[in-house]
Amino acid sequence: MAVSKVLTRGQVTLPREVRRSAGIKPGDLVSFTVAEPGRVELRVLPRMTLAEMLEKYHIDEPIDDWAKVTEEWQEIAARDVFGQSQP
Repeated sequence: MAVSKVLTRGQVTLPREVRRSAGIKPGDLVSFTVAEPGRVELRVLPRMTLAEMLEKYHIDEPIDDWAKVTEEWQEIAARDVFGQSQP
């Protein structure tokens, strides 16, 4: 069993054996779902090239708030990958 400590800012280092077994690499995006109190599921979002992203998620108007749009895109991508909305 791999164990890691939650730091003050909520950060957790995934132990090497977990990263290797799950195929998690630096730069990967992960999605978290609270399955039940005390149990969290982590899923790795598939990587996409810029061309794949632009083809799948069109930009139709100028973007004023990149942080907001990025969050919306991540929610859409999570729904596309997992078939559900993410918290």
